[in-house]
Amino acid sequence: MKRTLLCLTVIALLGACKKDPATTPPDGGAGTGTPSGDTKPDTAAPTVTQEPDPPAIAQGRELFLLGNFDKAKELLTPLTEDLKTRQQLRASGLSAAWLALAVVDPVAEDAKDPAEHAVAMGDQTGDKEVQIVAKLALGSYQLGIDDDVNAAANFEAAYKLQTDGPNAGLALVLYGEAKVNMAFGGEEKEQLAHPEELDSAASTFTKAQRLAASQPGSEMIAARALTGLASVANYKKNLRDACSNAMEAGKLFTAKKAGQPLMERVNAIIDDAKCPKAAS
Repeated sequence: MKRTLLCLTVIALLGACKKDPATTPPDGGAGTGTPSGDTKPDTAAPTVTQEPDPPAIAQGRELFLLGNFDKAKELLTPLTEDLKTRQQLRASGLSAAWLALAVVDPVAEDAKDPAEHAVAMGDQTGDKEVQIVAKLALGSYQLGIDDDVNAAANFEAAYKLQTDGPNAGLALVLYGEAKVNMAFGGEEKEQLAHPEELDSAASTFTKAQRLAASQPGSEMIAARALTGLASVANYKKNLRDACSNAMEAGKLFTAKKAGQPLMERVNAIIDDAKCPKAAS
């Protein structure tokens, strides 16, 4: 049951649980440098005129946050290819990053190429927003292949790049999820090997919730943080807190018409903790 809930947590907050057994992490660990075997990105000014970001990037981000991963993939896949073809550096980096976050389920390997493109564009442009979402994308891929330590380092680095930015709360939520994963050991990650990581995760989720509360329009981040808190409380058998946090998250998800993966995660916690009423 613990492994099932752990996978559901990653699906809900990140979109990944399965992995390609032949997958290996990108070289460079937590850093978001050029993947091994590639040449260092050209930092010279682009020769192609750089256009404003297309509105579809923001739409794809919103679809991801709502848990509508398939719709985000459908929107961002052709957009990313078009932007790459037209050498739109910043825009293709942003689009690729949100695409990577959306496609890690069901196969984490699907996030590898767009994540690495986002990293390359962040390096080439020096654009902070691209660098932040690139770290989130690379970290999501690493989390999907159980490279939890490097994933956590990337999520933390993304947060530190802009601690009050629009993606800081998401960085904290994902950082908390990496810490939850790090708490469990064994071949199937069913054994609670490092309980201190659960305490650290709870603190990180609380920080994410407070940040979201201070940023208008961040209800989905707040709900994801509450889901994380509910998950930690459930693992620690604090069923009262598990239920209260899960129910509050469920209300926010319902109000925003969140996607099925988010609702399934909350209802799984509510069911496991035997809370009085499931979210709908």
